[in-house]
Amino acid sequence: MLGVSLLVGVVAACGDDHAGPFWLDDAHVMIKGIGLAEDNCRDNICPHNENTDLINFGGAIYLVHRTAESQILGPNCALRVYKTTDGGANWNMLAILPGPTADTYPQYGDRDLRDPSFDIVDGKLAMKALIRLPVTSSRDSNVDTITVGTISSDGGTTWSPWTPLTTPQTGDGWSFWRIRDYQDVHYAAAYQDGDKSVVLYSSPDGKTWTPGATIYDKAEDTPLETEIVFMPSGRMLALVRVDGTDAELLGAQGRLRTIVCWAQPPYDHFDCPQVLDGQRLDGPVAFFHGSRLWVIARKHYLEAANRKRTSLFEITGTLEGGPIGIREIGEIPSAGDTAYAGAADVDADHVLITWYSSSLSADEPWARAILEASDIWQAQLDMTHVPPPLE
Repeated sequence: MLGVSLLVGVVAACGDDHAGPFWLDDAHVMIKGIGLAEDNCRDNICPHNENTDLINFGGAIYLVHRTAESQILGPNCALRVYKTTDGGANWNMLAILPGPTADTYPQYGDRDLRDPSFDIVDGKLAMKALIRLPVTSSRDSNVDTITVGTISSDGGTTWSPWTPLTTPQTGDGWSFWRIRDYQDVHYAAAYQDGDKSVVLYSSPDGKTWTPGATIYDKAEDTPLETEIVFMPSGRMLALVRVDGTDAELLGAQGRLRTIVCWAQPPYDHFDCPQVLDGQRLDGPVAFFHGSRLWVIARKHYLEAANRKRTSLFEITGTLEGGPIGIREIGEIPSAGDTAYAGAADVDADHVLITWYSSSLSADEPWARAILEASDIWQAQLDMTHVPPPLE
């Protein structure tokens, strides 16, 4: 254990303090990157912080996030793991997992490390992430993505070496989004390099994965990050982010859409009968609280300024096969390059959430903000104050 205690309540950068909406408690910067000049991102916090995830495990909540100089792919980055036992009031940093290099992982070479998410494997805390070649491209083209996994036997302090979850036999070039478990089977929606299609992978043990049914494969829609959710009946909902045409790619003009797909057990066929128009859910995390289904994701403004926010949404309508709807509950403090949230229950009325954001006061265009500094934020959703369900 690194023995670093982080007292939550860090003051945000000048001009970035923000109380947030009335259903959001104690929104503040937890890990500060804005204003830093650090360039050793394998060992230290660097200016650009992003890609959060949370999980409840062993009576605690765990956080992971990426730190780097920017969104640009490369091995000068790391994932950092933290733990709280008091709902986010105090955090202990447990581990730093640097990006692979030819020295540390000769089988992979120098690669970027990003998009972590937690899982539980054999009763132990586990994590998946994506490693990619340091290639500059649109639509994740030619980056040779390998989804890798690691397991901790001591509650997050030490982690096993990264091992591939996708292989040449099952198909390299596939990026798992978030792993979800149902009836002792692990599932993940994976999108293909080039953002050409989305396929469901499954695993009986969280270690050996097999590709299965195609969820969505209209390459012209540019499908990628796909959040899967299990309904109480076992029916699977897949919310497919689609970036669309070259003109629509940045989310500043054209269509904003999310494809809605459904599958019944054993999830060997998907139907996609619906499109949610007006919202493109980038970096989504979906979660039930009670009987209501929530999503936190990036919100796009259709305007030349190319502004972004992170927002809380509710999925409404028929949650057992559709049709469904989506309503925005409201924005949380965010701007520039933002979203990729985590969510974990604190108690019956509160959900701890994390996300990242560029400077609120600068409110820069996304395409510029991905190259600049960002902070990790946290807050609690007060579920007693969110708007009531639609009639």
